Amino acid sequence: MKKFSIILLAALLVVPSCKNQNKNTEGEQSQEPLTAEQILSEELKINAANLAESAKKMKRIPFAAKNADGTFALSEKEKMVKPDYLLDPAVANNLISFTQKYRVIAMLGADLMITNLYEMANTDYKNAINKLLVDLNDDALNQIASIDWSMENDYFQEDFDTFVDEEYAAGRQNFFWESAAAFMVEQVYILTRNIDKFMPMFTDETAADVTFNFVCVHEGIVQMIANYPEMSSLNEVLEPLYVINAITVDQLKEQLMSIKSDIEAARAFLLQ
Repeated sequence: MKKFSIILLAALLVVPSCKNQNKNTEGEQSQEPLTAEQILSEELKINAANLAESAKKMKRIPFAAKNADGTFALSEKEKMVKPDYLLDPAVANNLISFTQKYRVIAMLGADLMITNLYEMANTDYKNAINKLLVDLNDDALNQIASIDWSMENDYFQEDFDTFVDEEYAAGRQNFFWESAAAFMVEQVYILTRNIDKFMPMFTDETAADVTFNFVCVHEGIVQMIANYPEMSSLNEVLEPLYVINAITVDQLKEQLMSIKSDIEAARAFLLQ
């Protein structure tokens, strides 16, 4: 991405310079070379466009998968032991900033998938999510939140691409990356709560997708820091999680357990 930006910017610099060596028929000079400020502006535009395209390549991971026919990956016996590690949906009542709300709505969305997996009562989770949707007044988020991501969905990529495009068009790209990071953290947090139960949902391919998604999130946040320096603290707390580079289920399991405490710390930070 960066290499592409540099090449394109070099072209932007060279073309006006070449024009300045000649005069038009009226004896006036052609367009002046770009200033340093204009160059930076163009670079940011290019990076934003490329980053949006990279975001669309993020993979769906089956941390709480439900089959297309409606059957669950968990047995009836496993579903009898309800998880006690999910967020209290009341957390939605005490949030002030958009950043907090985008983070928490993503985390509650991940938790809602677990309540579906375990066939738990989840009205409070749905109400908390709906409250945050009203507060945020984000049409793209409303649309993506209306989809049951615990089910197989042939239109996932199309829906997700549209979501990314609309968030960028609305100038909410920083909030997109805040929520993407929060969703990833909540997912891996849940995985580490009972990893032997959840890992059978994964294949080597989907385990590698977790790595890919963390790479995307890392790149996204780093790129955002130039315009949103307040995101540097988020990047710092996620730094230990960027070591994930698994390409097999066994590697992912081992790596998640080795950074379990770091995942817990990142989750606590997101809730501040």
